[in-house]
Amino acid sequence: MAAETTLQFDGWTVNRVSGEIAREDRTARLPQQPLRILLELADRAGDIVTREQLVKALWPQGVVDCDNGLNVAVRKLLLGRDDVGDTPKYIETLPRVGYRFVGKVGAAKPLVRGPRPLPAWWIVAVIAIGVLSSVFVWWWQSSQSRAAAPAARHVPSPRAQELYVQGMHERSRRDVDATALALEKLEAAIKEDPEYAEAWAGYSRTLASAVVRQRITPADGLPKARAAAERALALDPTVVDAHVTLLHIHMDFDKDFAAATRDLERAKQLGAPSASLWHYSAMWNGQQGRVEEALADMRRARAMEPMTLLLSSNHASILFHARRYDEAIELLTPIIASEPGFDTGRSVLARALAATGRFDEALAQLEARKVVGAWQGDLGVLYAKMGRREDALREIARLDALQAQGFGESYELATIYTALGDLDKGCELLARSLDDNSFLVNWMRLDPRMDPLRGRQCFADAEKKLYG
Repeated sequence: MAAETTLQFDGWTVNRVSGEIAREDRTARLPQQPLRILLELADRAGDIVTREQLVKALWPQGVVDCDNGLNVAVRKLLLGRDDVGDTPKYIETLPRVGYRFVGKVGAAKPLVRGPRPLPAWWIVAVIAIGVLSSVFVWWWQSSQSRAAAPAARHVPSPRAQELYVQGMHERSRRDVDATALALEKLEAAIKEDPEYAEAWAGYSRTLASAVVRQRITPADGLPKARAAAERALALDPTVVDAHVTLLHIHMDFDKDFAAATRDLERAKQLGAPSASLWHYSAMWNGQQGRVEEALADMRRARAMEPMTLLLSSNHASILFHARRYDEAIELLTPIIASEPGFDTGRSVLARALAATGRFDEALAQLEARKVVGAWQGDLGVLYAKMGRREDALREIARLDALQAQGFGESYELATIYTALGDLDKGCELLARSLDDNSFLVNWMRLDPRMDPLRGRQCFADAEKKLYG
C-alpha cells in the first residue's frame, strides 16, 4: 500500500493523497496544485513533460493565460529544492518545451507523522499559479540557517498568503491590465499581516513596474515603492525581490549607480537564484555598455523563466542597443506571432525593423500595440524617419501632455527632435532628461537614436554627468 500512496526520491517521502512531505526531521504539507505538478513530473521520470501537458493535467477545463502561473510555480519548485544550475538535481528545464524529472525515484525514510512543530528555519513560500483570482497555490522552500540570519522566520497567516498569491498573479496577467487589482490584493495582504516581508516586496515591485509602464506617476509611485522595499528588508534582509526593486529604483530613477551596485552585490551574496536578479543584472551591465556581460546575464534569466515575455523583450532590447538588429528581429518575430498581445515586444521589434530601413513593417508593429508602455517616443521617431513631420510633431505634443502630468518624457522627446534634425532641441532635452525621471536615458551610451548627437558637447556633458 505504501508504494501506491507515496512517492520517494532522494530521501524525500511524499504522500500522494494528503500532500505530506518529509525528509529526516522536516515535514510540511503541499497544497494540491503543487503536489500535482511534482507527481506529474516524477511519475514520468526521464520523459519530457511539455508545458501543454502540465496545463492540461492541472486544469482540464482550461483556463486563460496560464503560462505565467506555471512559470512561477516551476521556478519556485526549482528554488525550493535548490535545483537551479547547469546540472539540475531533480527537474530539468527545456526552454520553450517543458520539463523532465531527472531525480532518482526510490526508497526513502518513512513519512514522519505526529504533532512535532516545524523547525524555525523552515520557510513556507507562496506561489501564484493559474489565471483566475480563485486559482492559487503556494509552495514551500527550505534552507539551512545562515550565520547572519535570524533564528526564527515569520510565517504569514494563511489569509495573507492567499491575498499575496492573488496579487502576484494579477500582476503577471497579460490578457488585461490588472495593476490596480494587484496593488489592492497586495495592500490587503500587508494589512492582514504587517510582518509579511514577501508581501511588502511584491507590493514594492508592483509599484515600480507600474511607474515604468506609466500607470502611476513617479512622484506617486516611487516613494511608496522605495518605502515598501525598505520595510521588506527591515523584516527580512534575505528577500531578494526587495533588493532587486531598490536596484531598479537606484539605477533607473535615482541615477545613483553606486547604490545600485551595492544592491546588486547584496542580492547576489544571498545565493538565492532569481530570474529577476539576473534580469536586472543584465540591464545594469547593458546600461554601462557591457554588452556581452548583459547578454550572458539575460540568457541566464531566460533559462530560469523561458516563457516570461518581459525577459524576451529586454533581451532583444539589449541586442538592439548593440546594433545586432537582425538577431533582435529573429528573436522577437516568432514570439509575437504566437503572442499577439506582446506590446513591449512589438515596440522593440519596430525599433530593430526601423533601424534596418523596414519602415512600413515597423509602423505596422507600433500600430498593433494596445498599450504603449515605457517607449513613448517610438512612433514619433519613426514618423520623423519616414518624413512624416506633422505626425511626428503630433507625437511631440502628446508627450508634452504626458510630461505635464508628471511623467518623465524628456529623453523620448529628445529622440524625436534628434530624428527630425533639430539637434539643439535634442541637446536641451537630453540634458533635462537627467533630472526628470526619464529612466531610458540610462541607455544613451549605446542608443543608436542618439548617434546624431555624438560628438557634440551636450552629449559628452550628459554622459559625464550620468556615468561619472
